[in-house]
Amino acid sequence: MKKKNFKINLVILVLVVIIVQVILLKDNFTSVAKYILQTNYVWIFFACLFMFLNLFFQTIAQHKFLQTVKPEYKFTSCFKLIMIGQLMNAITPFSSGGQPIQVYLLNKEGVKVSDSVNTLMQNFIIYQIALIFLATIAILINNAFGVMPKDSFLRKLVIIGYLINTLIIFVLLFISRAKKTNTKLFTKIFNFIFGFRFIKNKEEKMKKVSDTLDNFYNSTALLKNNKKNTIISFVTNLLSLLCLYMVPLFVFLSLGEANINVFRSIILSAYTYLIGSFVPIPGGTGGLEFCFSEFFGMFANASLVTAAILIWRFITYYIDMGIGYIVLLFHRGEK
Repeated sequence: MKKKNFKINLVILVLVVIIVQVILLKDNFTSVAKYILQTNYVWIFFACLFMFLNLFFQTIAQHKFLQTVKPEYKFTSCFKLIMIGQLMNAITPFSSGGQPIQVYLLNKEGVKVSDSVNTLMQNFIIYQIALIFLATIAILINNAFGVMPKDSFLRKLVIIGYLINTLIIFVLLFISRAKKTNTKLFTKIFNFIFGFRFIKNKEEKMKKVSDTLDNFYNSTALLKNNKKNTIISFVTNLLSLLCLYMVPLFVFLSLGEANINVFRSIILSAYTYLIGSFVPIPGGTGGLEFCFSEFFGMFANASLVTAAILIWRFITYYIDMGIGYIVLLFHRGEK
């Protein structure tokens, strides 16, 4: 990412964070502060531990694929790669900055661009499948036990988020089925799109689209041929998401009052990320806080939920960003 874009994204992020914090605290600052001051740090330790396990399982999933193109690639190097990716995802809209910088860093370490794109794409596909798998279970459990009211606006948002993520999987699987047929289809679509006069560098853009389709097709072919890594990636991505979804449970336990159990933490977190991640602001800031507040607010008072949001975002987002930034600085120093 260019330094200018980095700074712009950072400024936008800081402004949005300030606005969100003002909105969260404007009506109940005193009561929220009271909850935070009485926080039980033993439970905070467990929240941080599960966040670390989330990153640990992410690293395992990605490391397995990277070893197929570079067997000597170290686990610690992959962890650094994941953390830098987390940082760039956190400061770019739709978490779009992580993979490009990971490709760049892998290329610096001797991994061909095509190989790095393929390995990152393979893990992304499996991650999406794991995400939908958990979301499906969450919806089924909710329908069986009625965690959320059936006619609620939130329920409709969950369905929309679920359908969008499922559509992504369908498109990915559709593209992977028949390379020649899909290439012709997408060529016609993009020829129509790039046919407008105001679009510049049409040939260059078409080549990028073609290269992306080739990389994706190669990635899915590799997944089919390497069932062992595919299964390991699915299980570790599943465990990674479960650890992330457990963090709110420990946050609420640290605050001493809540009607949150393991199942509610997992289900409501699955819903929160299913919807909140589509907000086109770095880190889903604003959207994730809103979803967390609305979902968990069904089981706790407003001040308690606000305190939980502040701690939850600090552990799952701001600490993540801070560690990623430190790793990036050390990585530059090593070079």
